[in-house]
Amino acid sequence: MKQERAGNLLRWVECFLVVAEVGHIGRAAETLGMSQPPLSQTIRRLESAVGETLFLRHARGVSLSPAGQAFLPRAQELMAARRRVLALSEDVALLDRSVRMLLPRSVPAAWVGNRLLSPGADFTGARWASAPSSEIVREVRGAPTAVGVVVAPIVTDELVALPVVAVAQDLVTTAVVEKPVSRRTLRRAVGPVLLTAPRTDGPAAHDVLAAELESLGVAARLKEVADPLQLAAEIRVARAAALVPHSTPGVDGIPLEDGVLPLRLRVLHHPDAEPAAREAASLLQTCLSRCGDGER
Repeated sequence: MKQERAGNLLRWVECFLVVAEVGHIGRAAETLGMSQPPLSQTIRRLESAVGETLFLRHARGVSLSPAGQAFLPRAQELMAARRRVLALSEDVALLDRSVRMLLPRSVPAAWVGNRLLSPGADFTGARWASAPSSEIVREVRGAPTAVGVVVAPIVTDELVALPVVAVAQDLVTTAVVEKPVSRRTLRRAVGPVLLTAPRTDGPAAHDVLAAELESLGVAARLKEVADPLQLAAEIRVARAAALVPHSTPGVDGIPLEDGVLPLRLRVLHHPDAEPAAREAASLLQTCLSRCGDGER
């Protein structure tokens, strides 16, 4: 097809579809807001471009030829594709309004999928991502469509912060200890190295953990690890200990005694959050509460 023909193809096809629907060149011209001669010329150009006669002319009007019947679904598909292309800006605007859910990168994905997001929780259309808690605070501060979960304590400034939920944790260790790990046996169970998220993820939460360990008589060195693969390797190969949310699938951890080293999580949203973001934050808080320290 010549370039000038290709440039007019959509208009030609649009005219073809109207004529096919109406079955009369004159009435189709009225529908399209044009006179009959230019429309007839447009149909002839389209027929020339495809190399087939698309309409059979008769006294009462026109009807589709066999070639026209074969061309009809293709023409309809082409116009549908045109509508989808023209709707791109609407789709982008809808994407911009969709809720973005941000969770700490230190929280295992298996726990999120199998424990946090309980059956029946409808987060349809939400986009999920992980990031350091400090970055999540910045993201939520600048986006009324964002909802964040952060490890507490953390400075949230003007953001709306829902109540902190203390989630029970398990200790992944190679030490042989009784279940659950008690305050009395914690030092031996942890051993010389405890893997933690980088302090830059949330300095206050990191310092609180260090202080709690010290108060419990645990003198382990805190080794900061950000990559989940490195975390798994350190546990298996280097025999380091780590804390994970209770009942994380695929992790063989030992439950900690009630109230010992819980993971404190808090849901945040923008003070001028979109209604969908507020609803998602409330639902996420409900899911998080079900995973609270009292649930084993």
